[in-house]
Amino acid sequence: MAAAGCGQQSRRRIAVCILAWIAGAVMISCSQETRTGEPPVGTARSETSSRLSVQAVNYPLQYFARRIGGDRVVVAFPAPTGVDPAIWSPAPETVAAYQGADLLLLNGAGYAQWVQRASLAPSRLVDTSAAFRSRYIPLEDTVTHGHGPSGEHSHEGFAFTTWLDPTLAVEQAGAILQAFTEKRPAHEVRFQEGFASLEADLLALDRSWADWAELVGDAPLFFSHPVYQYFTRRYGLNAISLHWEPNALPDESQWQQLEELRRDHEARWMIWENEPIPATVERLRSLGIESVVLPPCANTPGEGDYLTVMRRAVETLRAHAVSEREGRPASSLPGAATGN
Repeated sequence: MAAAGCGQQSRRRIAVCILAWIAGAVMISCSQETRTGEPPVGTARSETSSRLSVQAVNYPLQYFARRIGGDRVVVAFPAPTGVDPAIWSPAPETVAAYQGADLLLLNGAGYAQWVQRASLAPSRLVDTSAAFRSRYIPLEDTVTHGHGPSGEHSHEGFAFTTWLDPTLAVEQAGAILQAFTEKRPAHEVRFQEGFASLEADLLALDRSWADWAELVGDAPLFFSHPVYQYFTRRYGLNAISLHWEPNALPDESQWQQLEELRRDHEARWMIWENEPIPATVERLRSLGIESVVLPPCANTPGEGDYLTVMRRAVETLRAHAVSEREGRPASSLPGAATGN
């Protein structure tokens, strides 16, 4: 009986020891997660904690990043509606949000100059156009003027609306893909799939623009603003850029300059960033120049997304090119600028 009692006590001691060991292991595991904010080694990270926190300096980069990353990333672009992100200066709390991101997507070519003044960790910066830096387009002159609520600024250094050339946009998207994959290699397949879908859409857009450019041929064009350099180079357009603002009537010296340019450059279209005011549209029309809008889409569009805005612009400009060839009045076409 004594031997039996000793055996029972021994088994109880073993059971108690096992339970104590399990409880201790659970406490250590919880303690590790509390101290580090990460699950212990060997356990799966939650879906939320594995998502990359990304900030972008313009809307196209945000769009590209979301297409590539899907639900594996959270991509913010905090610039207010109605400002030009290229010259916008974020408030200190917004800069702090940029500083706290896993990655900060830059456009390069001098875009968003506030980045040069902010304290940002170099390891988190992704210059999406660095691979084609040798193909940047230098600006030929420096002109200071206003941009509505963004105030006065100057165009100098390099042209920076790189994404208006869809083939360069593909390269920028490739830089985002590489950065995402380095940060989250476990999601590489998902990122590759997102990139492949985006690349296909951008190359299809490129083909559509090339078809339009073939219709236009060598016909002279005016652009209202010097932001279409990469677009012009990509499609070999015969274009001259002015420095006109859509929300202001050009002064008489600007109209005189236009008349002088038309002596050797008889353009019948002016392509604008945004809808020009009615007075400008009507005066241009009296000179035989129609106004058409091709938004650079640097900021978040009021409706649709980057691709829908660009596709709509292609269709509008294509309709104008066809109308021009057939001798029909372009002012009656859908998408023609009315100034309203």
